[in-house]
Order: sequence, then C-alpha cells, then structure tokens
Amino acid sequence: MQILVAALREDREFDLRLTLVAGEQGLHRTLESPQIQKSGLALAGFLDAVQPHRIEVFGETEIRYLATLGDEQRSAALAALLRLPIGCVVVTDDEEPPPTLLTHAEAAAVAVFRTPWPTGRFITLVQDFLDENLSPETTIHAVMVDVFGVGVLLTGTSGIGKSECALDLILRGHRLVADDVVRLRTRHRRLFGLGSPLTRNHMEVRGLGIINVLDLFGAASVRERKVVELVVELFEGAAEADRTGLDDLYEEYLDMRVAKIRLPVRPGRNLAAIVEVAARNHLLRQQGHHAARELQDRLERQLASGAPPGLPRGPR
Repeated sequence: MQILVAALREDREFDLRLTLVAGEQGLHRTLESPQIQKSGLALAGFLDAVQPHRIEVFGETEIRYLATLGDEQRSAALAALLRLPIGCVVVTDDEEPPPTLLTHAEAAAVAVFRTPWPTGRFITLVQDFLDENLSPETTIHAVMVDVFGVGVLLTGTSGIGKSECALDLILRGHRLVADDVVRLRTRHRRLFGLGSPLTRNHMEVRGLGIINVLDLFGAASVRERKVVELVVELFEGAAEADRTGLDDLYEEYLDMRVAKIRLPVRPGRNLAAIVEVAARNHLLRQQGHHAARELQDRLERQLASGAPPGLPRGPR
C-alpha cells in the first residue's frame, strides 16, 4: 500500500494542520509506511538508519541542533538527507524552518510542511492518519450492521435476503454500516468494516429500490464503521445446519480470523431475531459463558456419576 504525500495536505479528518512551505514538486512522492522518523541521527551523519518513503519529523531538538552548525556543515547535512528517497519533511511546534532546508528541499523536490502541533501530538495524529490510509483493504459482497454493539457481517449469495434482514434489524433499533459493498480494513490488529463513500447510508431493497436509511430513520440508524466481530452466513438448500453450537467456525479476512455462524434461510423464519440472539450469545461467549459447552460438561458429569441423563441425583 502507498499514498501520495499530497494526501497529507488534503486531509480533513485527522486535523494535521499542515502548511506547505517548500518543495511542491515533492507532493507526488509516496509514503509507504505508517512509521515516521525523527531526523536527529541523520542530521548528525548517520544515514544508514533512514528508511525510504517515510515522513521525516523536525522538532525543536532538530531545529536547535541545526542552529549550532556552521553554514557549510548545515548545508551538507541537509543536502545528504534530502538526496535520499524520503517521503517528506514536517517541521513541528511551529518552528521556523531554516532557509537552507527550504533551498535544498526545492532542489531535491522534497515537500516541506509546517505544523503548530507539538512533536509528540503530531506523531500520534499522523500515525493514525497513516494507519488509516496504508492499511490493507479488500472489498466483499455483504451487509454490515451494528447489533447490540457487535459488528455483524451478513454474507451469502445474491438475493438470499441479507438487505431485508438488515432492514428488519434497523427497524428493531440497530444500525447500518454498509449494504451490498463492504470495505474491510485492518487497523491496530482489528478488522473494520465500512461502506463506500459513494453509497454510504443507502440500501437496495428488492421491490422498493434504493432507500436512504439516514433520511428515513435518523442519525441513530447508521454508523460509518465498526469492528467486524461476527460473520453470519445465510444459506439455503440441503446443507446441514449446526444443531449444538459446539463446533466453532471462523472466517478469515486480511489474515484476521472472525467468529462465524451459518443460518439456514426458510420461509417464515425470523432471521433478524436470530441474528439478535447470535449477537447476544457472542457477547456472552466473550465473557466466558459458552452455553453449549456448559451443557455438555454438565451431561458428562451426570454420566460420570452413574445417574441416567436427565434424571435428578439423590432424593428430592
């Protein structure tokens, strides 16, 4: 994954507060890592540690160090750093960039930004920005809903009733994340589901066409993204459904494993109610309560005691 340096200047979500001060031609360079680099060692001449396509941060320490150098030494240090395939330079704390930095940046076509944020705060913000924009991503045909705070991904063949099930859940007070096209993205070792910016808050309901969930049901009926915690696969046909819940199923997306259940679709079956129960059951399992295994353990203890299953032990 990679993004253009220009994306930093275009950001409106992470409040980076960047102003381009030199090297506009460098906006077409690429950033390929969510990690940033502090440039102190590089300015001191240790260039081996400089990784390509990363943001170089000049904080108060780097600016003060440059001020201690003579003109020729400062120029040589900056020229050596900017000749490398770095992404861009950001001067934090609203420090004044040295004129030599701006001159060499223009010559090397490296963008130089300035921000009023303190170094630590800017690093936190820009790493969140980079995590968001450089995370692996894939797109799947599914519906994503937030049910009791559990991110539920409804999957299944086209026309099986995913959108109708989601609409029923919305009528019950739950929230739509995405319909038909779900973008999956990893961030901080968690899998997020989100919709396309173009179709956000919209659903296709067969017989009705396209509806706007936000306009129909209000802001509480939608959300932009949610962690994917449970996959519910809808299926029809002769495939056998799980009768006990003892077998744990999983689905894998972007190397992330997600708990999964398979629900058969039959006429008259209230899928929305079953998905609600599945979400509640998932929350209980996260708290360590696994109903099927607890019942199995109780039956095994009953059998081990010699009493017939289902009969009380001892006098009433």
